[in-house]
Amino acid sequence: MKKIIVIFLLCFSNILVSQSIEITGFNENPLQVSPLLGSDLIVNFKYTSEAGSTGNNIFIGLEILDSNNQYVSYINGVTLNNQQAGTNVEKSAAFFVGSVHKPSEDLPAGHYYQVKAILYQSGGWVENAWAGYWNSPKTELENSNDYNFSAKTIAKGADISWMTEMEDQGYTWKDNDGNTKELLPLLKEYDIDAVRLRVWVNPENSNANGWCDIDDMVVKAEKAHANNQDILISIHYSDWWADPGQQTKPEAWTNYSLSQLETAVANHTTAILNALDAKGITPKWIQIGNETNDGMLWTTGKASTGGFANYAKFLNAGANAVKTFNSSIKTILHISNGYDNSFFRWSIDSLISNGFQQNQFDIIGMSLYPDENNWKTYVDATFNNMIDLKSRYNKDVMLVEIGFSNSRPDITYQYITYMIEKTKQAEGLGVFYWEPIARSPFVNYSKGAWDADGSPSVAMDAFIDKSALSADTVNLSTDALYIFPNPTRNLITVNSTETPINSLKLYNTNGNLLIDKKGNQHKLELDLSKLATGIYFLNINHNVVKKIIKQ
Repeated sequence: MKKIIVIFLLCFSNILVSQSIEITGFNENPLQVSPLLGSDLIVNFKYTSEAGSTGNNIFIGLEILDSNNQYVSYINGVTLNNQQAGTNVEKSAAFFVGSVHKPSEDLPAGHYYQVKAILYQSGGWVENAWAGYWNSPKTELENSNDYNFSAKTIAKGADISWMTEMEDQGYTWKDNDGNTKELLPLLKEYDIDAVRLRVWVNPENSNANGWCDIDDMVVKAEKAHANNQDILISIHYSDWWADPGQQTKPEAWTNYSLSQLETAVANHTTAILNALDAKGITPKWIQIGNETNDGMLWTTGKASTGGFANYAKFLNAGANAVKTFNSSIKTILHISNGYDNSFFRWSIDSLISNGFQQNQFDIIGMSLYPDENNWKTYVDATFNNMIDLKSRYNKDVMLVEIGFSNSRPDITYQYITYMIEKTKQAEGLGVFYWEPIARSPFVNYSKGAWDADGSPSVAMDAFIDKSALSADTVNLSTDALYIFPNPTRNLITVNSTETPINSLKLYNTNGNLLIDKKGNQHKLELDLSKLATGIYFLNINHNVVKKIIKQ
């Protein structure tokens, strides 16, 4: 009898220390995924460590499985390192789920979303316990349908300056079905209606090996022109890269005086325009310098050491050359870190104080390269910066460079989607992705939007016009549309003298739908009295967006 009791106690002891992990719930299931921002899936779980554990690594992730519960693809997940050891320890993990992923109802027959969890042995990566389809509920994804995208038209572009060099090395372009295509018509399938092309002065003198000189730029411009795509020329005024960390004078200009440098800037700008004009091409935009945060043509025009006077002279020389050649071409001042309003204001105010001819510049251009942890806040800050700069300097704004890690095309898609929408809300002119075609082994650049097989990654889908997917769009003439009072404290009246108003949707600056009013009248009212003071956006009949100021 004693022997039997001892055996029972030993077995019971083993049960008490047996390691396990269990999914206990979610923040919501079905998960409502915002088409604008995506959503965070929060997974609640509990676990019991093995005897003697001093801490465990844990993985929580979301996958797609087929009807036989076999792995199909990975969505996202998170690894939690060195979590406390214990019995029935309860924790939560959160990770991003982008709107690029299909709702559950649109998955292939039998496929479904499933969260899995792995508990690893103390101090290492030996799998000790699991949770998955056999003991955890399926995860359902639904499109929240809580956002109506702006129908405002802006330029959607790509910098494709590496195209000819890549093609020379044998690179080709494919669609997602594996069909080989010319690059620019392929980009048009993604609603890319503009291209950006850089120009170096004499790239034979640099590691560029001659690419991106005037002749090479013209070859690419001809292709864009033939495909009815607008052209933005980014003039670097250097033999190689010009950016916030380097603005090296062209070798041939090294010993030029200040006045000679001004003349060289003007002459080089004019030479670019003449070369394009010889092919019957007029660019829509010209950038005078590239990311000139600390000036250009160092050290003569370096703002941080020599002041802003020379920098302003070089900008003026380039812009004046453009306007003398063709006053309809829009000129751009380009500064990086579009989220940094204080820097933009300091830089532009300093230029103005030092002779910058702001009347010769039409647009303030920005770059924005956020990462996984800050893309939403950076886009919001860039939106606020655009609003301020437009009002402060009476200039148009545009994102002439954006990019995001190619290791997370789902987040890249969401970032581009959000950036385009906020640019529309700010009444910006356009958004350009910098070198989406870049991929290894051609270049070690981590922010392209192309897959290794030569086809666009899912990130490029973000450029496809989403407002075109709205079902009940009714065209509305803005000439016959009146909104008053604006600004308002309480009621606002929307009056259309021609087309009846069938839909009014009011959004905040985060894209959240606050008021959704239906009708079929020429005059509708909205009560904003309960809303906080600030800026809102009113979508009328799904094709007109107006900024509303609540006081």
